[in-house]
Amino acid sequence: MERRLGVLAALVLLLATTPVLAEDATPGWVVHEPDALDWRPSSSLPAGALVAVLDGDPDQEGFFTMRIKMPDGYRVPPHWHAKQERVTVLSGVLNLGHGGTFDPKGTKPLAAGTYSSMPPGMQHFAFMTDETVLQLSTMGPWTVTYVHPEDDPRKAGRD
Repeated sequence: MERRLGVLAALVLLLATTPVLAEDATPGWVVHEPDALDWRPSSSLPAGALVAVLDGDPDQEGFFTMRIKMPDGYRVPPHWHAKQERVTVLSGVLNLGHGGTFDPKGTKPLAAGTYSSMPPGMQHFAFMTDETVLQLSTMGPWTVTYVHPEDDPRKAGRD
């Protein structure tokens, strides 16, 4: 009996430490490798930003995670979100400022590895140093409301 328990314990340990391959994935298990992300333009951000949804749906109620990739020098005009915004800088530098007026001198440079959590309704703006990738993990639906309506890229007739 004691020997069988030892074999069973060894088997459990082996199974617990053996990686599960994608084709053996448990339903609900999500894995995205960086080189295989599906980057797409975002209608709610100025032209040049690409987004890749990793988990959930930013347009629906509930938790979601997405990445946002922006080129060097990219600017995001003053805006706010209806829900908490939780961002981790994965690469590059996010120069983040708060308030309703874009002021590059009033930003704080957030380097790779930095986490920022902003409350609902906080007006903020940003520009990027180097290509910058952010990971946003928060609750949907995700909305972007521009402080100055003419900055909204979803407005008809905008380039």
